[in-house]
Amino acid sequence: MKRLIFSSLIAAALTASASDLTVLDLSKTATPLEFNAETGAWSETYNDAVTTLESQIFRMAHYANSEWMSWNGFTASNSADNSFRDNFIKYQFSNMAKGGVNPDSPYLIGFYGAFYGEKACSLTFTDGLPHQVQGAYFNLTSYTYYTVEQGDAYCRPFNDGDRLTLTVHGVDAAENEKTVDITLASFADADLTINRGWKYVDLSSLGAVNQLYFTIYSTDQGEWGINTPCYFAMDKLSVETAPAASIAAAHASGLKYDSANKVVTADGFVAVYDCAGRLTASSDSGILDLGSMPAGVYLIKSGAATLKVIR
Repeated sequence: MKRLIFSSLIAAALTASASDLTVLDLSKTATPLEFNAETGAWSETYNDAVTTLESQIFRMAHYANSEWMSWNGFTASNSADNSFRDNFIKYQFSNMAKGGVNPDSPYLIGFYGAFYGEKACSLTFTDGLPHQVQGAYFNLTSYTYYTVEQGDAYCRPFNDGDRLTLTVHGVDAAENEKTVDITLASFADADLTINRGWKYVDLSSLGAVNQLYFTIYSTDQGEWGINTPCYFAMDKLSVETAPAASIAAAHASGLKYDSANKVVTADGFVAVYDCAGRLTASSDSGILDLGSMPAGVYLIKSGAATLKVIR
């Protein structure tokens, strides 16, 4: 089978076997994604009942409010139109590269809305195990690009000293966190720098993580927070199976999460905590059904092993 290796990933591939490396590809979802023919948006973007977008081992958080036609977290797009729009709220699903890294493949659109919670725009792994992050491609959405360049009714165009920064947060099983900052746009010395194409970013410094989450900072702020549209495009996130020592504790405890049935199993006592650190459920039998719990991010612990899951 012909195998394509992006030049930016060669260094990682030299130290990882092909079977260890997983590259996010939205054409490999269990159920093929469908897209709006006019906007390019994933057909489930405004479906309140859909709380995740899953492909291979990747699970991206997704939240929607159909009444207000709003969403947060991640959605998918196949839009190849980066033209200026008078109504960018409707056409918020494009990027400046006119498609994915592979032009005919769908890609992710992330939206960071601080009012949904700092970690709402997050990604975890369906196998519940830690993975060493290698890198990903990032790009500006068309909506953000044109507002940074020209401004609109809600935000001003960037001027000297302005910047737009995407921060990638990597969280390990012990809740330790590392970050990588990515400059999406900056204005310095009378020069506005905005990337119009896909940019590969090395994320290996994050280490082995159980969760990634994404936040955005802009110098254009007002009474209600950031004025700049907090969107970004991401494609081809690559991760490597964590070293055996990193997952030994989970294997030893038998800690697993069945995402299809929303059931946690372990060889002994198991407990579930919410994002605020509150104990929400526990079991001496080693079996916990999370099906009745509200949608959200949970930390599962059994002995020395921990898993972070989104349901």
